[in-house]
Amino acid sequence: MSTYVWADTHFNHTGIIGYCGRKDPRTGDAFRNVGEMNRSLIERWNAKVEREGDSIWLLGDFGFHHSEGEDLFQIFWKLRGRKHLIIGNHDEKNPQTLRLPWEKVERLFTFKESRKRAELCHYPMETWKGCHQGALMLHGHSHGTLKRQLPHRFDVGVDTPIGQQGPILFDDLVAISLKQKFLPTDAHGDTTNQEM
Repeated sequence: MSTYVWADTHFNHTGIIGYCGRKDPRTGDAFRNVGEMNRSLIERWNAKVEREGDSIWLLGDFGFHHSEGEDLFQIFWKLRGRKHLIIGNHDEKNPQTLRLPWEKVERLFTFKESRKRAELCHYPMETWKGCHQGALMLHGHSHGTLKRQLPHRFDVGVDTPIGQQGPILFDDLVAISLKQKFLPTDAHGDTTNQEM
């Protein structure tokens, strides 16, 4: 079975369409409403996560309760795979999202597969456990706007080039990371003279 990651679906969130300039990746046209956006997100999810036994980690901001959109429970059951949630800032305020039958719900989670480790969090980190030995940092929240790029740190959100087509296979991120240098030990400045 395969493991996928994705973030920031924002199901039923009308405002995200304008905020992020969300478009249908097939046509390039802006979504006219949340119904169109929801259908596109569901199609992209299920095009990648093909088997119910596949796992997917949604790294925050799953969706909103909204009168114009579909019930989040109905959306949840249309999505394939064993679904895990890393809580995002919008999920904290949305009890309906937290009541969905996720396999696992975490704020920060250390994931290991294929002898490769990743820290999963909604928020991007500047440093993380194992970053100098090649561990990955997978996140959402930034919608592709981070200026500072770090090796092995990936924004896997819907609004990023890597996440636009749908959930990303964890093994594909590992393959990309193997072509990157490790984060240098001095990447965060010299701390040798700082008091702890």
